[in-house]
Amino acid sequence: MYIDGEKNEGIFIKRLNRFEALVRVDNKIELVHVPNTGRMKELLYEGAKVILNKTNNPNRKTKYSLLHIYKNQHLICVNSSLANRVFEEAVLTGEIDWAEGEIKREVQFFNSRFDFFIKKDEGIFTEVKCATFEEDGIAKFPDAPTERGKKHIDELILANNNYKAAIVIISFMDYVKSFTPNYKIDKEFGEKLIKAFSMGVIVKAYRCSVSIDEVVLKDELKIIF
Repeated sequence: MYIDGEKNEGIFIKRLNRFEALVRVDNKIELVHVPNTGRMKELLYEGAKVILNKTNNPNRKTKYSLLHIYKNQHLICVNSSLANRVFEEAVLTGEIDWAEGEIKREVQFFNSRFDFFIKKDEGIFTEVKCATFEEDGIAKFPDAPTERGKKHIDELILANNNYKAAIVIISFMDYVKSFTPNYKIDKEFGEKLIKAFSMGVIVKAYRCSVSIDEVVLKDELKIIF
């Protein structure tokens, strides 16, 4: 998936709230949009080198969005909204072959709106999560307690009674070797993920190749429950 827009390097200063941060760009301090509600404390520290995406949209409050962060010379994409696009592209190109078929976005089931409904056989309700947290070469999710994530798992289990259901973790870094739920941050999420898997919900994890202008699905990761 190619990422449109002008890219600029910057030095991270501090996060102001969930959606805004200060970044030094060309010796000027800029207010920057943070397109990821995770904590990312191990990434967003003063002095971290970042890549910003610049927009010329006059209606936006900020002209920059945080796109990538360098960690140990590796690029980690932190725009979590791009995970859905990466997944959808991989389905359409056949790289993800278990989810062939017509794709519908943002489909309601019970009390949740899932990212995708893929019309293959009886249909697959699919929720995509973006992992940016890494520890000892292992991708982990979540990096903050997630009530929404746990609710999605519960309702994917319900959906799996009449349809198929899947939860997909997209790791936005290329150097991890496996995935595991982040039990230290949200033990209940990990337990629910195990329950879902045991009840037939498809659970998959993938890593991506990340460059300044592109994020592409690379291969499937081993899941360690």
